[in-house]
Amino acid sequence: MDKILLVGGAGFLGYNLLDFVQKQAVNAPEIVVLSQEIPESSIQFPDVIFVKGDYADAKLLQHLFEKHPFTHVFHFASSIIPALSTQNIQADVETNLLPTIGLMEVMKAFGCTQIVYLSSGGAVYGNEEPSHKKEDQACQPISSYGIIKLAVEHYIRLYANLYQIDYLILRLSNPFGLHHRSETQGVINIAIRKALKGETFVVWGDGSQAKDYLFAEDIAQAMMQLMNSGVKNQTINIGSGQTLSLVQIIDLVKQRIPNFQVEFVEAMPTDVQRVSLDISKLKSMIPFTLSPLDEAFEKTYAYEQARLSSLRE
Repeated sequence: MDKILLVGGAGFLGYNLLDFVQKQAVNAPEIVVLSQEIPESSIQFPDVIFVKGDYADAKLLQHLFEKHPFTHVFHFASSIIPALSTQNIQADVETNLLPTIGLMEVMKAFGCTQIVYLSSGGAVYGNEEPSHKKEDQACQPISSYGIIKLAVEHYIRLYANLYQIDYLILRLSNPFGLHHRSETQGVINIAIRKALKGETFVVWGDGSQAKDYLFAEDIAQAMMQLMNSGVKNQTINIGSGQTLSLVQIIDLVKQRIPNFQVEFVEAMPTDVQRVSLDISKLKSMIPFTLSPLDEAFEKTYAYEQARLSSLRE
């Protein structure tokens, strides 16, 4: 049976993956989550082992690998967001790049030969044309976040060449959906949450910037399909293949809460303005199907409503 170390697995995408795996009737892998914070909601995953700690802690990693015969590492951890990454570039390197190299050193030492890494489908490509991005397109990141993501990709490929650690590098579009908790990243969830709370939603720029958005459940399904299909040593876009502008997102929210207040401020220089991901490679490898946007948005809206109600109780 597969055994996965899920680094950064107590966050938004980690919970969506755990949710998906928990619903699998047979052949579900065993999972150990390593995260700096373990929310109380982790009790909804009784079959998962949660360990509080930092993956930069080499001794902790060694202890976990000694105790558990991991077949895979899923690397979801990231300590910074694109807009803030250039404010402290050294910290970005120290907390995201170096610990990842340390993680792969431990994998090498213990013979764990499979890694799945969540990269960024917007930040690594940058603003270069065309805006509809294929995996073989030149990458020109415009933030430290994107540069670090791309550097990690290169190191993962280096470890594959040197030490036969097979990989899947998944360049994700912008996720939204259930289990979201961040106040700084995830524009669709944050916009809905601000509207429900009667707070003003701040938009950097004029709202015309358009990006690829994908329901988080679809991401989890794609990851497990790729793993179960034996796909390896590939860099793959995972997105919707389409763009949605901030103005369109605001309109979706206003259809439910007409008095939703929005404030437009000067755009951030590190923000990619327009990007969608070409997902033809993904579709050639697995039977990938997208959740319809209206259904995914309704589920996200209902989740944010329920979460706000629970916090008020």
